[in-house]
Amino acid sequence: MENEVLVICPSEEKIRILEKVNSEDKFYNIKFMTKNEFINNYYFSYGDEALHYLLEKYKFNLDVARVYLNNLVVIDIDKDYKSQKLNFLKKLKQELIDNNLLKFNPNFKNYIKNKDIKVVNYYDLDKYEEEAFNYKVEVPRTNFSHKVIECQTMEDEVNYVCLEIIKLLNNGVSLNKIYLCNVSSDYFYTLKKLFGYYHIPINLDFRDSIYTTKVVSDYLETRELDLENSDKKAINRKLVNILSEISMLPEDSITEKILIDKLKNSYLSTKKYNNAINIKDLYKESFSDDEYVFVVGFNQDSLPKMQKDILYIDDSIREEANMYKSSYINKREKEVVTYLLSRIKNLYLSYKLASPFASFYKSSLIGDLGLEVVSSEIDEYKCSNFYNKLRLAEKLDKFNLFGEKDDYLEELSVHYKIDYKTYDNKYTGINNDLYQKHLAYPLRISYTSLNSYNECKFKYYIKNVLKLDEYTDTFAAFIGSMYHKILSLYQRTNFDFESEYQKYLETRELSLKEKILLVRIKKDLLELIKVLKQQQLLTGYDEAMFEAKAVVSLDKSVAVEFIGYIDKIMFYKNVEDTYFSIIDYKTGFIDTHIEPMKYGLHMQLPVYLYLIHYSKLFNNPIFTGIYYQNILFNYPTWSEKIEKEKKDKYLLNGYSTDDTGILARFDSTYEESEYIKSMKYNEEKGFGTYSKVMSNDTLFDLIKFTKRHIEDKCDEILESDFQINPKNYDGTNISCQFCSFKDLCYMREADIVYLDKVKNLDFLGGEE
Repeated sequence: MENEVLVICPSEEKIRILEKVNSEDKFYNIKFMTKNEFINNYYFSYGDEALHYLLEKYKFNLDVARVYLNNLVVIDIDKDYKSQKLNFLKKLKQELIDNNLLKFNPNFKNYIKNKDIKVVNYYDLDKYEEEAFNYKVEVPRTNFSHKVIECQTMEDEVNYVCLEIIKLLNNGVSLNKIYLCNVSSDYFYTLKKLFGYYHIPINLDFRDSIYTTKVVSDYLETRELDLENSDKKAINRKLVNILSEISMLPEDSITEKILIDKLKNSYLSTKKYNNAINIKDLYKESFSDDEYVFVVGFNQDSLPKMQKDILYIDDSIREEANMYKSSYINKREKEVVTYLLSRIKNLYLSYKLASPFASFYKSSLIGDLGLEVVSSEIDEYKCSNFYNKLRLAEKLDKFNLFGEKDDYLEELSVHYKIDYKTYDNKYTGINNDLYQKHLAYPLRISYTSLNSYNECKFKYYIKNVLKLDEYTDTFAAFIGSMYHKILSLYQRTNFDFESEYQKYLETRELSLKEKILLVRIKKDLLELIKVLKQQQLLTGYDEAMFEAKAVVSLDKSVAVEFIGYIDKIMFYKNVEDTYFSIIDYKTGFIDTHIEPMKYGLHMQLPVYLYLIHYSKLFNNPIFTGIYYQNILFNYPTWSEKIEKEKKDKYLLNGYSTDDTGILARFDSTYEESEYIKSMKYNEEKGFGTYSKVMSNDTLFDLIKFTKRHIEDKCDEILESDFQINPKNYDGTNISCQFCSFKDLCYMREADIVYLDKVKNLDFLGGEE
């Protein structure tokens, strides 16, 4: 029997080889490996334990740790190096070996001794890799001549490709015999758009990270897996695999970083058409004579891919590390690209001079090989009619805005009539059956999403249905989250401020300016905790819940949950009754007026009351108060006003029960309150003019109104009612002033809903 052949090739080439072997109906003794599989077995591999070790001991970030680990493969621990970098890597490698953090396969070299090793479609091997394979990359010398199409823009280039593909299809070429190569992700949007105009199916590998999905977001928030949701089976499977990979690591902030990194770099599988244009890797694939290959982006630094001398192991020490210098790699790369292109029988080459965001140069290989460059010419009559109308609008824009008259403007204007400079911004609706089919169930509504809907239905649609509201990790948001995190922990018996503070800071890379600001912020946070502990001495409510989750299931045609997370609930249990006060932390201006709730505005505190009343968080809950508490603010720098300003700012600001028996237990100083803002009480005169108090009747009317409002708005959301209707309350447009979607809705004066100021709670009904 012949020796077993070990074929080292990319996975894509393995499929092609197996198809060829199967067609010959013969038996071959073949094993397959990718280059990385072979190298990991020949030298070593590493796991998450090695990453965790480096991050914990040396405080490297993940990217730096991986650079070091990946470069260890060229290090011989028995060799003395001249380079400090290489000696550092040698020391690091020995340390990892001593701690059993590198994985070696001691039997692999014996395993390959009697194997015939064949290397296929790997032309980028470094010197140490060639020695491992016992194989020298030899690139066949070829004479190559071909026409290259020059396109002014990326869109022109993709349009040229579309028109050429249509010619092939008209001549009977199968879609599955046509490929695109050298396609970077920059092309994806333009490819999807133009191929859609021409109705040409194409498989694009949009890499959507599972980190952005609701499944992963919910897991990170609750640390609970929802394995029952069959619609999310693929995401759950990837999530479970990742959790399994890190299961042996300690539960600490470093493991959390590794988890987040893995989630960000784990991608959803995209659906593939069976009969469509496919994208292939020019370096990893070979093509038969009946296949047609479009190589786009034949631009400098794109093809060939030139290596710059900026790697950790640079040219000055690469020879000592048994690696090729970048000059040799770049010379070989040009030869490789020339050879790869020359062996494609049906080849189409093109390059662009510009994209919407950058300018480009043609590949230097075009001049080196003396390739013929031909400017692309677009036959207007062969383009998609829809695309031509869009091009006409674009050329009219350039003419009207900048006075640029395009060569094709007059020709397109003669053949097409478009509604230029006319636009109807009205929301025309969506297919409600399709909308409900794609909703995540249960549909979760929160105060934030409800408030968006009440401010403007279209804003909710953009944020919560289309999910176009990308989260921006600002320093202000980071500080706000830190305050909430620390304040959810400070009452624990074993609370260690410094430990929790430093642990939170590790979640973000801070600039020098941010570190300086943190000196003041840390001092303020410590002072806030001191104030909260002093306030705790004034109350008889000895228990508290932080970041309390409350859920109310709504009786709708589909599963709907109203959900909320309450910063702080202080309570006192007396037999079967639970007396409670709600406290919501605020980092900015506080407006306690709840009268605008008539229009669905300013409903945060009423919503929290509703959640506690209907979620059964407590048995027989009895209302004491609903308050905001300022935790982060600017105050004057002159010393005589600081203390009074701070004292006033830290007071609870909101509504209290008018039952003095209940109130007295919550705030022992309620007659001249040191805890609740503006709270005063006198036996003869009653509550002070500025005291905000509420009777039980008003409270229940408030809760009933909130319940009706939530249910009505949920019905409207389920009916896909997303009209553009921003609110102007008492002369101020409260919906648009901070909205980040102004460029999407083109709001007009006629869209605005004008609301009069509400001065009391009469709309609730009842006597008060």
